[in-house]
Amino acid sequence: GISIGSNQSFEQSVGLFLDGVYLGRSRQSRLGLFDLEQVEVLRGPQGILFGKNTLAGAINVRSAAPKVGEGMSGRVAASFESDNGEYFEGHVSGSLSDTVAMRLSLMDRSVDGYLKNMAPNAAYTGQPSTDETIARVGFQWEPSESTSVGVRYTYGDYKRIGTNSAVTTFSPTLVDANGDGTRETPFVPASNGAMYAVMGIAYPGFNASTYANNSSRDTYYDGLSIGGTAALNGGNGPERLAGTDTENHEFSLNIEHEYGNGMTLTSVTGWSQYEYADGIEADFLPVEFIGRSDDSEFDQFSQEFRLASDLDGAFSWVAGANYIESSQEIDRMVSVDGTFGQPGVVAAIAGLPTILAYSPAQLAGIAGAFGLPPQALPPGVEGLSMWSRIGRLSTWTQDTESWAVFLQGTLNITDNLSITAGIRYTEETKEAVAQTWLNDTTQGLATKTADPSLNPAEIGNLLQQELQGSFFDSWAHAFDEDRKTDQTIPAVTINWTPADDHLLYASYTEGFKSGGFNAVDDQNPILVSSPACPLQNLPGCIDRNTPATGFEYDDETAWSFEVGGKHTFLDGRMRLNWAYFNSEYDDQQVSTFVGLGFVVTNAASTEISGFELDGAFQVTDKLRLNLSVGTVDGEYGSFPGAACTALQTSDIEFLNVATGGLTPNSPNVSSVDGRCSMGFNSAGAQTGVSQDLSGRELGTSKYSGSFGAEYNQPVGSMIWFTQLDVNFFDDYIFTGDLDEIDFQEGTELIN
Repeated sequence: GISIGSNQSFEQSVGLFLDGVYLGRSRQSRLGLFDLEQVEVLRGPQGILFGKNTLAGAINVRSAAPKVGEGMSGRVAASFESDNGEYFEGHVSGSLSDTVAMRLSLMDRSVDGYLKNMAPNAAYTGQPSTDETIARVGFQWEPSESTSVGVRYTYGDYKRIGTNSAVTTFSPTLVDANGDGTRETPFVPASNGAMYAVMGIAYPGFNASTYANNSSRDTYYDGLSIGGTAALNGGNGPERLAGTDTENHEFSLNIEHEYGNGMTLTSVTGWSQYEYADGIEADFLPVEFIGRSDDSEFDQFSQEFRLASDLDGAFSWVAGANYIESSQEIDRMVSVDGTFGQPGVVAAIAGLPTILAYSPAQLAGIAGAFGLPPQALPPGVEGLSMWSRIGRLSTWTQDTESWAVFLQGTLNITDNLSITAGIRYTEETKEAVAQTWLNDTTQGLATKTADPSLNPAEIGNLLQQELQGSFFDSWAHAFDEDRKTDQTIPAVTINWTPADDHLLYASYTEGFKSGGFNAVDDQNPILVSSPACPLQNLPGCIDRNTPATGFEYDDETAWSFEVGGKHTFLDGRMRLNWAYFNSEYDDQQVSTFVGLGFVVTNAASTEISGFELDGAFQVTDKLRLNLSVGTVDGEYGSFPGAACTALQTSDIEFLNVATGGLTPNSPNVSSVDGRCSMGFNSAGAQTGVSQDLSGRELGTSKYSGSFGAEYNQPVGSMIWFTQLDVNFFDDYIFTGDLDEIDFQEGTELIN
């Protein structure tokens, strides 16, 4: 289907609702699906009744509720898997009085991991290992036949250590050094070469086994790999272990009262909270180079009221109002160690205390480039280098408030023809504060000063800013931005029932997904270009309070037209549903990985069509078959300014090195394939690389589906249960830049 990319500020395209409460963040869904009463999957925009962020569909989940009047009962289940996997689940439920019932559920799951970590002195051997515990308590109170009150509280704790990544070397990127349009010259940036050299000494067996040769694709896939995996340092350095520790709390209060005239009033109150601590091995190497630590908290309160008429009669309706407020905070530290945690190895290779360390003479030359007196350099700056332990500290907060009103009605024109129409109005405001500070072991926090020539002690900070800006495109900044949006979305559906067992329908629906602010910490401020700012890094050349393009992204909107049918055959033993849809997404939110984080852009438009078929057949009392297949065909209608692939970016980096810096007058500013180009502002300064993906097919699977068979055989007082599941999907590319290195071949999973 339609992927949303990966960014911690994104809401999902398919809304998840647990006991009526909206859960829009991916971390909220980590509570898992257990002890459930019903799961309802709704495809296509569902904005009228479910609201924002459901433009691709909604999943409505109801946990198992205690039954008032029933006696005490319970269930315990256990399963054991490979890699020491263990799963336990159970519940106890029953009435506490004539009007009150309670249900207590518990789930615990653990697995050691299916990859073996081969790094010496590793902090763990199996990865990714997971431990998860979920507990839920629910109460049901029915003071009268017309009133019911349901309360649910769910707690979840999820821990994962390690990743599913393996260290692999690839053939050097080939670039077009001759300008003839072919790739013939290896190009490895100095930093990559240094890392390969350190890996070769630290892990002599690094080049021992040959990686699968896939030269039919491109040079990305020709290379070598280490046996097993070593995606994490040995645990001796300051980096946090790769993995996550997430804690969730979910609360819901559902009150329903039916009036004597048939109308029903429903109130749904929700509170959701999670916090997590993540460790991300951003260099994917078993050495100490780039480590990232994230700590985040999220709080959400929601309230919805719905008033529904009696469903009997020629016309029925439901009206309601919804309010949601939330707050999200992400604190991040990125640490870069140019010695790779092996200062002795680096010294042996480079003959220097650190690679590219600046001597006093070099520092004097840099100071001269800034127009600063060399003698003004303070003590201690001589040791500053891009390969000293440097990094950045950042904090990002976003406060969101939204409210909506909606109305939907159904008119039964005849006994077999009806029309349903609805409308929803939503207003939403978001405020984001994003701050990043650059730091190093010598100078501490780097700050922008009014005039470092008047304050020589700040020259080190100026150098720090230049080093991180030049090599990592990271700049200190402090943004305080807000946005407000309003959306009115309609929907209409015509249903025709030619016979009791057959329904045909046609629908037109619209939906939207909220815009917001990029949560990555390497978001750039505006860089000012003028004769007084030759290097774009002197004070006054960086407007650290004004974000550059990409910090704010717009709402994503969609419309969808669908025709389909729902049919029943063989006296109800066979069910068959089908649908054809055509959709267009405007300002689609696309997130692309660029080293340490993701950049966000809005594709101008995306056009998608597809066909879906699902069915079930109760062959006998013991055998049941089910089938589900779907096809998707889509392309970017217009997408200028898309992120470039790693190979395209290497082409531009080589041109930058070969020419001493690209300018608008350079004879070639594009990648070998001609799709990616360097951009320039009106003053001629570089603004970054981008490509135009307009007209290109989406990277989604062309088809996907599943097949299942269930067989139940009574054995005395028990039942022998056998099940076969087959899931399959076609090839797809899982990044928005359509980089073929991010290619997943079609797969079949048989269980």
